[in-house]
Amino acid sequence: MEVTFVIQGPITCETMKTVEVCKKYGEVIVSCWDNDCPRLIKKLSKQVKVVKNKFFNAKGYNFQNIQYHIETFLQGVKEAKTEYVIKIRSDEYFTDMSKLIEIISKNKDKITTSNFLFRPDVLFHPSDHVIAGKKKSLFAMLIWSMDFIKKFKEDKPVSVKKIGLKSDLFYKDVTAELTFCISYLKGKGIDVVNDIKNMNNDELKKYHKKIINNHYALIRASDMGNFLFRFKGNPDITGPTAFTNEQDFLNYEIPSIKSMKEL
Repeated sequence: MEVTFVIQGPITCETMKTVEVCKKYGEVIVSCWDNDCPRLIKKLSKQVKVVKNKFFNAKGYNFQNIQYHIETFLQGVKEAKTEYVIKIRSDEYFTDMSKLIEIISKNKDKITTSNFLFRPDVLFHPSDHVIAGKKKSLFAMLIWSMDFIKKFKEDKPVSVKKIGLKSDLFYKDVTAELTFCISYLKGKGIDVVNDIKNMNNDELKKYHKKIINNHYALIRASDMGNFLFRFKGNPDITGPTAFTNEQDFLNYEIPSIKSMKEL
């Protein structure tokens, strides 16, 4: 299977490591910022395609830096020449991509994502650290995501109640994970917000389980070799900001799934 890896975000030392690994499995695009280290940009440009995005001061809603996430992800996807794209953060790394590509090949019409912070305790919260699927699906997801966040004019958390999600089964605020999920599904012709507005909690849980299992596939961190997942947004200031062991994050107070059966 031919794939393109889009490594998005500011260039870090992890970016350099990830490029070396990903080159063994497919094409690589680094989608970074024009104010990143010139020396590293030059070095990477000799190895892979580098997309230098003009850095901007975000206006409006930018919770979890979602505008920057969308921009670097989208510009990388635009440059991909293969049907399938795998998005990775520039500050994370994985040393084995073979299982991930195998799962994508078996779930060609789904998004494949990692189990890190793919949460079982709140609805429509797939992980957004690794996102893989058809280029056209990821492109549509990002376009819908941009449209979705335009309605929020201030750079501060927005309650999910403001978009009609009144159940306590959702995370309290509109996150990047929720935005990407409902936007991806929107691109597939599924209007989650409209579909669930009259559901009770039991109906909502059944709907969520069916929709997510029909449109998402899972790669476990333990199947990706040595890895580094960042958790810079940990609400506990004394808690970990990164994980390199799956069992550690599975045992953490903020839960992650091991399989889709846990939803």
